[in-house]
Amino acid sequence: MKTIKGIIVLLFLISFSYSQEVKTITSIDEYKAVVDGSKGKVVLVNFWATWCPPCVKEFPELVKLYKDYKDKEFVLVFVSLDDKADFDTKLLPFLKKQGVDFTSYFGNFSNPEALMTYVDKSWQGEIPYTGFYDKEGKLTKTLMGNKTYEQFETEVKKLLD
Repeated sequence: MKTIKGIIVLLFLISFSYSQEVKTITSIDEYKAVVDGSKGKVVLVNFWATWCPPCVKEFPELVKLYKDYKDKEFVLVFVSLDDKADFDTKLLPFLKKQGVDFTSYFGNFSNPEALMTYVDKSWQGEIPYTGFYDKEGKLTKTLMGNKTYEQFETEVKKLLD
């Protein structure tokens, strides 16, 4: 009996050792609050989706970057643009598989065009889209399309120095 209880307790602990929170953002104000909430740190915001092959390809590079720099005034913000119907079946399993154990975001924007204009007037909605914010919260660099760890790291290092 003690062995069965022990196994149940162990399984319970394992299931909660992986902590992942996905918050929904629907407006420019909510997006702004996410970025502004990290002032004093370098912020990398990545808009992506599980249905986007280049996004999926670069995703592990960003997770590695986060792990390497999370203790150095660096914040990584993932904003998924997946369909709402895929939230439980694709998005959450993908994040878990990738080892994302920090808060990420599901973008269910009421006005995507207004958000794109707010984030970057030159952004036409292509993903992956990555924006780098300095410690004052100013967008300083954008990258569009699949990038490498080294490309992300170069920009982060510039802003951390």
